[in-house]
Amino acid sequence: MVNRLLISGSILFMLMMMSCTYDFPEIDREYSNGTIDATRFVSLGDGFSAGAMDGALYSQGQSSSFPQIISTQLNFGQSSSFMQADINSVNGFNVIASDSVNIMGKWVNYFSSQTQAEPERVLTTGETPDAFTGEMGVPGNFSVPYAKSFEIPDPSLSGNIYYERFASDPGNSSLLDDVVSNDPEFFTLWIGMNDFLVHAISGGTGNPHPPSDPEMTNEIDLTAIDLFESAIDSILTQLLTNPNASGLIAQLPQFDDLPFFYTYQYNFLRLENPALGVIYSYYGSFNEAVSNHNINHPDNRRPYITYYDNSGSILAPQLPVIYDEKLVDAVYPDGITPLPKIRQTVSGELILLSYPVENIDYGYGTIIPVSEEHYLSFEQIGIIRQRIDGYNVIIENQVNKYPGRLHLVPLAGIIHDIAETAKCDSWGQPISPDIKYFNGVPLEGTLGLNSIFSLDGLHFNQRGNAFIANQFIEIMNNQYGADIPFADVNSYIGNTISTPQ
Repeated sequence: MVNRLLISGSILFMLMMMSCTYDFPEIDREYSNGTIDATRFVSLGDGFSAGAMDGALYSQGQSSSFPQIISTQLNFGQSSSFMQADINSVNGFNVIASDSVNIMGKWVNYFSSQTQAEPERVLTTGETPDAFTGEMGVPGNFSVPYAKSFEIPDPSLSGNIYYERFASDPGNSSLLDDVVSNDPEFFTLWIGMNDFLVHAISGGTGNPHPPSDPEMTNEIDLTAIDLFESAIDSILTQLLTNPNASGLIAQLPQFDDLPFFYTYQYNFLRLENPALGVIYSYYGSFNEAVSNHNINHPDNRRPYITYYDNSGSILAPQLPVIYDEKLVDAVYPDGITPLPKIRQTVSGELILLSYPVENIDYGYGTIIPVSEEHYLSFEQIGIIRQRIDGYNVIIENQVNKYPGRLHLVPLAGIIHDIAETAKCDSWGQPISPDIKYFNGVPLEGTLGLNSIFSLDGLHFNQRGNAFIANQFIEIMNNQYGADIPFADVNSYIGNTISTPQ
C-alpha cells in the first residue's frame, strides 16, 4: 500500500511538472579590465615569465606562459594579439642538460619497460633556437630565460641566445630599452629567480659573496644584494617613466619550495643487504682511523660512516656519503695518509634533483662520495635563504616607493603552502596532511600528473602557469577596479606520460 502511494505521488508530481514550465534566470556577467589598457600590456622577466618548463623553452610550453594566459583573460577568455618570440620548437633547448657535444631538449615522463611501476624522467633530443623573424611590440612578452636582474638593463644580455633572437639591435640594445621603447602602460615584472637559482642548482659551488660588479660576477655566483637593488631600481625607474604606466611585481619564493630541492630526502637511499655488507667492509679501516683521530683530538672530531640494518623486507632510509672540504684534517694511523674529507648527510640538508640516481647501483653515494654540486649544506642553505629574503625586502621597498602605481604579487606564501604538501619525512611519508585544490582537483607540489611544477623541478608547467596567472589577476582585480575572469587551472595540462621524440 505504501509503495502504491509513493508511485501515485510520483506520477502526480511528474504530471504537474509537465503542465507548467520554469525559466531559470540567466547570469549575464559583465567582465571588465577596469583601468588596465590591455593593448599596452607587456611582461618582463626570465624563464618563469617566458613559459620555460621541463628544462627548456619550447612551443607548447611557451604558448601557456602565465603572461599569455593573463592576456587571454584580459580579453575575457578569447584569443588575443599578445606577442611572444615564438621559439618554433617541439622539444626546445635544455641549457641545464646540454653540453658542447649533446644538444638536449625537454624532460618527459616515460615508461621504458612494461614492468616499471613509475615512469622515469628522460631527456628528449633538443635543438638550438632559430632566429626570430618577427618584431616584438605591445602587447607582448619580452621575458628571457636565464636572465638575471642586472642583465635586463645591460646590452651584454645579447650573449643570451633567447634575447639575441629578438633583440632590436644585438650587442647595442638592452632588453629594458626594447621594452620601454614600446611605451607600455601596464606591465608584469617577475625577475630575480636566476640571481639565486643558478647558484643553488649548482650545489652552491659559485661564490656566495661576489663583488657588486657584474663583470666580476660568475654565472653560478649569488648576485650581490646591492647589485640586485640597483638593477631593480633601474628597471622600475624606466618602466614607470611614463606617468600613466603602472604594474605588478612578483615576490620571490624561497628556493627550497621548488621540487628540485625537496624531491629527494637527505636519507633517500634504500640499500639491499648485499650492498650493505660491501659498504660495512669498505668503511671498516676508515672508521677505525676516525676512532683513533677522535681519541687523540677530542675537540676536532670527525664523523663515522654508518648504515642502518634493514628490518626484514623493509629497506631502512640510508644517508648518502658526501664530500665536505670543511671537515678538519685527519690522517690514518700511519700518520701520513690523509683521511678523506667525507661524511654523511644530516637532517635538513638538501639532495638535489640533479643527483644521478642511475649511478646508485654503481656505488654513487656510498662507495663513491657525492660531489658538492649534488647537495647543499646547512651553511649554504642559510646563505641562500637570507639572500632571497634580502631581495624581497628590496622588492617591497620599491612597491612602497611607487604607491598606487606598483603592486606586489605575494607568491612566496602560496607556493610554500603547495610545496609543503609534497615534502616528506625521513621515511618518505608526506609531512603535511593538507591538500590544496582548484575546483575539486588537487594542486600538487610533487612531480606527478596533478603537479603545478614541470619536470625540471624548477619552473611551472602549463597548469602551474595558469595558477600563477590567477595570483596576478587577483591583484589586478583588487587594485584596478577590474573584474577579470580567472583562468580555469584544470583546463591546462600538468605533467603527462610521453614518448621521447
